[in-house]
Amino acid sequence: MKSRLLEIPNHPHTIECVVHETLEDMWAAIDRGNNFDGYYQSLFEDGERPPVMGRIHLVRGHYGAGVVAHEMLHAVLDVGFVLYCELDNAGVLHVYDNEPLCDMIGHLTAQFWIWHYEMEE
Repeated sequence: MKSRLLEIPNHPHTIECVVHETLEDMWAAIDRGNNFDGYYQSLFEDGERPPVMGRIHLVRGHYGAGVVAHEMLHAVLDVGFVLYCELDNAGVLHVYDNEPLCDMIGHLTAQFWIWHYEMEE
């Protein structure tokens, strides 16, 4: 298993990305069943914003652009909405500018693929 912290732009928070050696290793680590090749795990509760706000689980040999994009989007929807969006008094979510969300997914994805190619050398 290898892991890397991916920085969220303009914030002191990170997303941890873990690449497991086997599907069985990932399934044991997340304890959530065994029918998928990747998994996003939110790490904040009760309004707290810990330094590592989420964890993406992947498996060597079982991910490509689609699986990585899927899990990165989970991270952006989870963490990005907390950092960049607001709920009004009626419970309606407002995204006043979606550019920070787009920047976030771009930065996370670029960091992941740079790390991926480093691991492959």
